Amino acid sequence: MINRKKITKGRGNFRGAPCAYGPTQVKKKNDEKWKHNNVKLMHERNIHKVDPINFEVLSKKYTFLCTFLNKSKNGKLYYDFEKSTATYFLSKAILKEYYDINFYLPFVQDDNMDSLFDSFSHLSNENEGSSVSVQVKEINNLKNVLFKAFNEHTEKLSKWGNIIGEDTFDKKKNEIKNENEKEGEKENMRKKFLCPCVPGRVNYIHILADLTNLTEIENNTSIYKQKENVSITYNCEGEENINKSILLYGNIIRVIDVGVGANCIYPLLGNKVYNWSFLGVDINVDSLKFGYINTLLNDKEKEIILKYQKDKNKIFLNVIKNSDLFFFSMCNPPYHSVLEEVNRNPFRNLDANIDEVVYYGNVLNIPDDLKKGTYKTLNTYQRIINNGEEYKDELCKTFGEENQSSSIFSANEKMYSSSSNNAPTHGTQWDEETIKREIRSCENVGGEFSFIMNMINESSTHFYNIIWFTTLVSKFKNVKLIKKEIIKSMRLYNMNKKDQVNFLNNAIKNKLHFDTFFSFEDVHNDSLPAYISQYRIFESYTGRITRWILCWSYYSEEHIDYIKRLFHAKTNN
Repeated sequence: MINRKKITKGRGNFRGAPCAYGPTQVKKKNDEKWKHNNVKLMHERNIHKVDPINFEVLSKKYTFLCTFLNKSKNGKLYYDFEKSTATYFLSKAILKEYYDINFYLPFVQDDNMDSLFDSFSHLSNENEGSSVSVQVKEINNLKNVLFKAFNEHTEKLSKWGNIIGEDTFDKKKNEIKNENEKEGEKENMRKKFLCPCVPGRVNYIHILADLTNLTEIENNTSIYKQKENVSITYNCEGEENINKSILLYGNIIRVIDVGVGANCIYPLLGNKVYNWSFLGVDINVDSLKFGYINTLLNDKEKEIILKYQKDKNKIFLNVIKNSDLFFFSMCNPPYHSVLEEVNRNPFRNLDANIDEVVYYGNVLNIPDDLKKGTYKTLNTYQRIINNGEEYKDELCKTFGEENQSSSIFSANEKMYSSSSNNAPTHGTQWDEETIKREIRSCENVGGEFSFIMNMINESSTHFYNIIWFTTLVSKFKNVKLIKKEIIKSMRLYNMNKKDQVNFLNNAIKNKLHFDTFFSFEDVHNDSLPAYISQYRIFESYTGRITRWILCWSYYSEEHIDYIKRLFHAKTNN
């Protein structure tokens, strides 16, 4: 058994795995010893640490799990995660069993549920910005119809065979396979979405909750006074202090989820466990509609608001108002920069909307019609070839004549640049290999790193609207690169912090008001240059997977402590 490790800043091993469920074992190369997974390294408050998921027991209550339960040669049961439907079935069972959350995604054909999708066609324009929120008319009547269709859907799944290894199991497994093949033939672009692994998602929630802790409550709420050293890094070393601390619960804690997705998993879990309220933002309308279905199925439409971001190149702009105050932002960024990176794992066939898994960055201007639907059903390169003349000028402009560099870091700090000196010109033949080569050349421009750096860039514009900006990071090399850029901003903060500190002092002392939520009145940034004052890096262990949670703030530690005490006072009134 692995001894308990300290969770330290910027350290850890990345080990990929199909999923983060249950007690399994993994064997390293050139290592004869079998080592258990990282279930015991999950967050202390994660229920899946003390109560690991038992597939056999769970399948007796949720019999649809038997569709993907197999027996090995030695008679032991194992769960086959190769298909995304398997993850959907398991997440559906876990969310209901452990959290009493109703959960639906369109992985199995259901005409009654699908017919309700078109009911979510009303988008309400916001007074500020260019975002719209998802709403419906006659919501009570629709909810009654929705609950009935959902219960019938769940009952349909529950009737599937629960005899493992016999004809019933094989028959139902083939039925699922055939249904999936039919769905693929239809190329229904709107019905492919990422399905979450629950233990890892709730781990993220618990780690963020630790940032709300108050080790002691006093009446002292004096405003921050400038100190010499406020550039703080943080190690989470053991849980003794966290267990003794007071965490902030309640819907006055507002969280914004960037890329909420069709599963709406972070808002559902965060609201269930800590009663936080959420604003979920996405660039895909269909994702928001299915996310709205999940909020209605749990009667959370008032506590979880969903907004559509019209501009795919923006993250916080258009959706955050000047008066907003969020305690956290959350994000599970798209990991990949090109389509070829997806599904390289031969043991897993992932279904997703392309915007959920691929981020092209600012340099590669892929035409919008190539980004629609799912990567699984799009033969992207062939479509570019077939329509070569249509896209040729745009691609040549990107790769060839202009040869511009891209910089996306605030305060005139140059983060990185990308040039295309070897790009094809107008005379180049745009065959499949040429297109592949040029898209591969932008692998370092898009993906997770680029998305997070864009997020950091935009965060400086809304530095007072969100106390803690956070994101999940899947690659340790990206953690190191992003950390370097954050430290650059922190150096500038130490040299120029006076104006920023005074602005925040005035904002939280004189402009912060409470009416259902905390919000600012008459606060304007006026292009004040803002720099990051502190950051945190946490390791999140689930199963055989290690992820990093990166957090940064423009508020000082004293500012945050003052605000936390204001929140605590309101939650105890």
